[in-house]
Amino acid sequence: MQRPVGSLAPPPAGEPRLRPQLGLFAAVSVGLAAILGAGIFAVIAPAAGVAGPALLVSLGIAAFVALCNALSSAQLAAVLPRTGGTYEFGRRMLGPWWGYSAGWMFLVANTVGPGAIGIAFAGYLHGAGVPLPIPEIAVIAVAGMTGLNAFGLRRSVRVTEALVVLSLVTLLLVVALGLPGARPANLLPFAPGGFGGVLRATALLFFAYTGYSRIATLVEEVHDPGRTIPRATVAALAIATGVYLAVAFTAITVLGSARLAGSASPLEATMIAVGSIGGVAIAAVGALSTTFNEGLSDLLGVSRVAFAMGRGDDLPSRLARLGPHENPRGAVIAVGAVSIVVAAFLPFAFAIAVSSFGTLLYYSVTNLSCLRLGPGQRRFPAVLAVAGLVGCVALAVSLPLADITVGLGVLGVGIIFRLVWRRRGRVAARALAPA
Repeated sequence: MQRPVGSLAPPPAGEPRLRPQLGLFAAVSVGLAAILGAGIFAVIAPAAGVAGPALLVSLGIAAFVALCNALSSAQLAAVLPRTGGTYEFGRRMLGPWWGYSAGWMFLVANTVGPGAIGIAFAGYLHGAGVPLPIPEIAVIAVAGMTGLNAFGLRRSVRVTEALVVLSLVTLLLVVALGLPGARPANLLPFAPGGFGGVLRATALLFFAYTGYSRIATLVEEVHDPGRTIPRATVAALAIATGVYLAVAFTAITVLGSARLAGSASPLEATMIAVGSIGGVAIAAVGALSTTFNEGLSDLLGVSRVAFAMGRGDDLPSRLARLGPHENPRGAVIAVGAVSIVVAAFLPFAFAIAVSSFGTLLYYSVTNLSCLRLGPGQRRFPAVLAVAGLVGCVALAVSLPLADITVGLGVLGVGIIFRLVWRRRGRVAARALAPA
């Protein structure tokens, strides 16, 4: 039965629920794994091309928009502690179609995402000398991510924690090795593209932060979510922003805007410029660890949204079945299988287009849902949700028309699917009703 919009009524008795397993450190690790990924290795180069050294300002703006969105997710998770993130928030606060639209776009974007991340991971590994074609490496990588998640939350989070530490160490080593070669003159002219260039760079760099509310999608599996999720979200964003600023500052002061913009591997190019052969290897290890960890975290989050949508009868109910240790293994395997197909066959550009539009739609619904909270439920000022909503809309408008068109097409497919799926349910219910 659909609950009234804005209802905080408890879930039905007997409904499948996930078991709390994550403390603060594990939650921060999951958040960092979702944020730190291929983005910082790829997007600082094009951002330097449109904003120059002012990409450092763009990073700060992107971080602020991400923080607003993340705080909206965090306080909604505290009030509505149900796995599924904005799918659940939108359903309860705005209505079923809002929640479904957000959940569908998250599901598609973040099922496509691990496949694209697998391709990026394969590119790094192939470049390091692994004698296999990139599609084969990508499929093996995504299958490995899926297998880890299928064995249970605690096991996959232990791997996440170890890889987060490795990623942070490698990125900080790149900074330490690169800063002695920094040239302050490379910071001038600071904003050759003007304010417009800063905004365009912000749109690019925002996607280096995607995943910042991953913790909120796991709310049922977090101990004391009302306290843990806001603290873990802010901590993960703060750490990631500090690391991003340090890495970007190092790269642009060593290489300069023009060289950085023309580099396919900015961190390796930075290490080559300062003459550190060991630094090149460290940058490669960092790229591999962060990319694999991002894919692992994405699959973790999207399997929980698939579980919630199965539980809400917006997808097949078998996705809501729990395996050993209350792990939604069916949802994990289904999502992983689709990601493997993406890694093998889907064009990388299409994957990025879907991910960009889907992420912005998802967080727009998050902020709209947050604005429906009452004064007694709100933990942060409403103006932050307004700022997050305005930021999402502004960044969506700045996307290329092709990306917007692809995103709207995917949303249209989702709407048609739900209409057909709900009609199937009504027909089945009438067939089972007594004459």
